[in-house]
Amino acid sequence: MDLRIQLNVSSKKNDQQKRTPQPSQNPPKTSTNNSKHEDRAAAGKPVRNTLLRKIPADEFLALAPYLEPVEFHNAACLEEADTRINAVYFLNGGMGSMIVETDDGRSVEVGLAGHEDMIGLPLAAGLDESNYSVVMQVPGDGFRVSADSIRQILPNLPHLKRLLLRRLAIRFLEAAQNAACNRLHAAKQRLARWLLLTHDRMDSDLIRTTHDFLSRMVGTDRPTVSLAVAELERDGIIRTGRGAIRIENRRKLEQRSCECYQHLRHFNGELELRK
Repeated sequence: MDLRIQLNVSSKKNDQQKRTPQPSQNPPKTSTNNSKHEDRAAAGKPVRNTLLRKIPADEFLALAPYLEPVEFHNAACLEEADTRINAVYFLNGGMGSMIVETDDGRSVEVGLAGHEDMIGLPLAAGLDESNYSVVMQVPGDGFRVSADSIRQILPNLPHLKRLLLRRLAIRFLEAAQNAACNRLHAAKQRLARWLLLTHDRMDSDLIRTTHDFLSRMVGTDRPTVSLAVAELERDGIIRTGRGAIRIENRRKLEQRSCECYQHLRHFNGELELRK
């Protein structure tokens, strides 16, 4: 079945997820993926976020005083569902998972956000909260802007606002494709898709994750994920280690994924992700 909609499951949040990002002291090395843009810095820190590097110089200079460098630890909760958004985040590196949770404690990943995006995107459309949480699954660094500040200055940054609204539209299309995939495709196909989408947002072939976490993201139980991982490793596509998976053969991994990955990959050029 060709699902041409263009544009992942967990238990209750634990205390670790609610840790807030701390001021950055020595941010880890992150992907640039933006070599065609001029070098920029804010508060003495290099800027690698695609959105911040795409906007005109005058808009960046107007926004720069509000950019607070922060470091994002693994499992830090940057945005909580059904709670007023207090800040937005521009990631230089690392990756966040957008997670929707039901009243009975089940949850599903509905999207990913990395250096190509802004966390807190609903604010660009005039919304003060969202129905999903954003939890860091890969640590990194970036910048924080208070929600009050972004509301105040965004009307004066028309190019950034257009970019954010387009990102919001792309995110809607991605969520639609993910919904179809989670409902219609096998767990091993969804696992391959998730690994590819994560790989697209990273500089390294090493993805730090666990079978338990993967089961939540893919929307199945741990034994099913463990069997799918073992199959991929047996075929030389991935190699597992303690709390990590290394991509060994990306071409074969793409062949194991469903067609949803190719549809989700459609915007990689615009988002400056791996092509």
